[in-house]
Amino acid sequence: MTLHLNASESVSHKILSFLDSLTRQGESIEIIDDSLYRYEKSGISKGLDQIQNGEYSSAEDVLIELST
Repeated sequence: MTLHLNASESVSHKILSFLDSLTRQGESIEIIDDSLYRYEKSGISKGLDQIQNGEYSSAEDVLIELST
């Protein structure tokens, strides 16, 4: 399930506190805020554009570049 939340700061703190208690009980929860969402969306869009334009590298090329 995906949940989009628009709440006051005090309500947000209560919700995040509750979610934190669930993770301490072993539940799996991923929280993505607006900033992270925009950043990931931008990266995905850029990657798709690069693939469409034939401007992509193999995984091996990326690993070589990262290790230098």
